[in-house]
Amino acid sequence: MNFRKTVLLIFSMLLFAIFIIPEALAQNSCLDCHEKLTVFNESERQFNEIRIKHLARDVSCSVDCHASILDKIAISNYEQWTKSKHALFGVTCEKCHGGDAGSDEKETAHTGVYRSSDTRSRIYYRNVPETCGECHTDELEHFKNSVHFQNLQALKNAPTCDTCHVSHEFEILAVEEFHALCSNCHNPDMRIAPADAPEKAIIALGNAEILKSEIRTARDAIKQAKEEGRDVTAAQVELDKAITIHDNLPIIWHDFNLALFEGVITDGLNAARKSQEEAGLQPVETLPSTPGFGIILSLLGFGMIYVSIIYYRRK
Repeated sequence: MNFRKTVLLIFSMLLFAIFIIPEALAQNSCLDCHEKLTVFNESERQFNEIRIKHLARDVSCSVDCHASILDKIAISNYEQWTKSKHALFGVTCEKCHGGDAGSDEKETAHTGVYRSSDTRSRIYYRNVPETCGECHTDELEHFKNSVHFQNLQALKNAPTCDTCHVSHEFEILAVEEFHALCSNCHNPDMRIAPADAPEKAIIALGNAEILKSEIRTARDAIKQAKEEGRDVTAAQVELDKAITIHDNLPIIWHDFNLALFEGVITDGLNAARKSQEEAGLQPVETLPSTPGFGIILSLLGFGMIYVSIIYYRRK
């Protein structure tokens, strides 16, 4: 009898485990979310797997070795956003990701929000320009003129907005950062023309800095002319042209047409220097160099060496 009771008890427990517990768990909303959470994000998990392999081979290693990388990865998207200009101007998550920020219900709040790898997502890399363009209309208009955008439309791999402006940070690259970034594609090995685009980009951005300097010089010249009681109307008109051109350079840059960009800068430089001239600033005179003078000196040097060799041989 005891044996039969034991069998019945075990059988009842099995039925409970098979049918009752899963049903209860399925109704647990906490598990719906937390079963998807892990201690590590994807990149951290990869580092941890590498660490385990190192330990298996008796290679001394710890997470401390990769601390700087892990620290960077561990920064949440929210923390990155709080330091961005988007946060400063109140551009919140739903503006890019979609969803209903006014809802406290998870499902409603995430309506229309998809993973970035989903073609329906507003932040899918081919959709990013249109998403950003909802606010940055001028930049989008110029970007649509670029080969980069044409390649995106042709379903090819190409840079998009967050290639340069990292997601959630949205910082503008420093001039010295462009070469490394552009060289990822524009290099002899990849054979993506033009291969010298990174070098030309640095030169173009350097010329933009020269334009800024010329504008400052024109401002100072106009200020000096005003103090001397001279008419600066014409000078101010040219200065305003130069300033407008300079202020529009970031937008024109999104054409990714360096010849066009350089041409616009040249127009700005001409206007700034014309302003300086109208304000009475005398151009800095440079001493003319003698064409070929360096070559002549080199030939004379070689001649003297040759004569010296002949002299010592005869001696």
